[in-house]
Amino acid sequence: MNRSFWKNVAGVLLLGALALPAQAQIQDPATTYSNGKVLLQQQRYEQAMAELLPLTDNSRYAPEASYLYALAALHNHKPEKAYDMLLQLQNQHPNWEGMADADYLLANVLFEQGAYERALSKLQELKGSSLENDAENLKRYYLTRVDRPTYEQLLKRFDSDKTVAQVYADKLIGGWYRPQDRQALESIVTHFDLDRDRYLSKKALSNQGVNVALLLPFQLDQDLQQVARKSQFVTDMYAGIKLAQDSLQKQGINVNLFTYDTSADTMSVKRVLEMPELQQMDLLIGPIYKSTARVAGRFAEKKGINVINPLSQDLDMAKGNKNVLLFESSLATQARQAATYAFQNFSPKTAAVLFENTKDDTTFAYHYKQQFQKLGGKVRTYKKLNSEQTSATSEAFTKLNLQDIGHVAVFSDKMTAAVNATSLLQSKAPTLPLITYDKWLDINQITLQQLDNLEVYFVSPKYIDKTSLAYKQFRKKYISKYNLPPSVYAYAGFEMLYYFGQLLQQYGPQFNQQLMLTGIAPGVLYSGLGYTDHAARDELRTDNQYVPITKLDNLQLVVVNPVF
Repeated sequence: MNRSFWKNVAGVLLLGALALPAQAQIQDPATTYSNGKVLLQQQRYEQAMAELLPLTDNSRYAPEASYLYALAALHNHKPEKAYDMLLQLQNQHPNWEGMADADYLLANVLFEQGAYERALSKLQELKGSSLENDAENLKRYYLTRVDRPTYEQLLKRFDSDKTVAQVYADKLIGGWYRPQDRQALESIVTHFDLDRDRYLSKKALSNQGVNVALLLPFQLDQDLQQVARKSQFVTDMYAGIKLAQDSLQKQGINVNLFTYDTSADTMSVKRVLEMPELQQMDLLIGPIYKSTARVAGRFAEKKGINVINPLSQDLDMAKGNKNVLLFESSLATQARQAATYAFQNFSPKTAAVLFENTKDDTTFAYHYKQQFQKLGGKVRTYKKLNSEQTSATSEAFTKLNLQDIGHVAVFSDKMTAAVNATSLLQSKAPTLPLITYDKWLDINQITLQQLDNLEVYFVSPKYIDKTSLAYKQFRKKYISKYNLPPSVYAYAGFEMLYYFGQLLQQYGPQFNQQLMLTGIAPGVLYSGLGYTDHAARDELRTDNQYVPITKLDNLQLVVVNPVF
């Protein structure tokens, strides 16, 4: 922060550098105030808020403490607390000499809350002050994140604001431009005396498209014969992405792909992210490995560029980072959606849950149980399996009490568990619903007819309707171009770029909030895509919230929870 009040605060921070708030009991206000500033400087925001809060009411440090508390709250991702404190500051100390800094901070908070009109109005009050340049920079920073529909509303409200108009013009020539925008762009350039060559030249209006960087482990620096099989999934995904690029281009959406070969080495990824052209990207896809994905996540948060992890099902990859999205549904989401379907469709609302003693299966079962109970269901049996112990696994199913059970859930892809579960239901309860993974469809020891005869429901996150026209057309085009049948990674690559390419074209690089408006909708190949959790009042999530649940009907898989 390069502003007057914060400079004065920073100048006295070292005076209390040895005052340790963790030891504070009852102490004088001066020491508490000094401790709060030290904690803020150390980026220990939660502790700083706790230290400063008692001073914000009825003390001689109240105005300064209130401002610093709000600043700590904003950095601590608690804009609502910052907002409340700044309103208190304005009401109780309207003549405080640092009120311009408070207004600037309030605008920052309002931007974070998505209240763009109020934030811009607040910044207008700083015209002619020493903070005017800082205000314009803050305005520009947040305006670059706004989607097109919201921006056009802001432009109507602030049509005399040069920064608002110029950033909109930048967005037009950066990818938003359509022929019908010519008159509006010319009006902005003329009214604000902008560079006509930059905004109205043929090159500027040629719709150069959106820029997407692919950070994937092609392993081009290694022996092809040794890595060909290991990197085949990357090659397949890239092939699908290229076909999506072609399809989008036919719709007038130009996606420029920039490909980077990134391994599991974090230093190599850091070097790629330091390249100047990466700062100009509208979207990053990859990298895929956990260590390197975290590096990209920090880059995304710092630069405000969205990063899509194409393969991970681990929610921790995006935890606390609003610029990281998982293209896949996480294990937790898959489990919760499956439990929700079971609760809504199976009666009585009781379950027996058995699961393999692996990390993923245990995680899946845990979230399934939590969601089922949250909705009001009861889990009568919750048992861990070890399918390597054949007799013990068989005994677990043989002794399973099915009385008053509404359904059975088995989360294991092991043959032993699958065979024992189906045998149990065939002999004792052929109409009792069972929910499990779609991997059971590939277990040779169980026939599709057996599964069809039972009430088996499959969690199928990668389900694609192979009878659809879109599937047949894609497959035909893929084989024609690559002389190979597409894999699941090819389908994923196509759907991923097609989905996010449309979002970029329609809303610009900062499309996150628009994900709530788009909701969950059918994809081209996928049954559904979306990042809105309807069960949580349409809260925005970081992974795909639609999980197909399928069932065999005359030996054909059908989706029993379709998107309408």
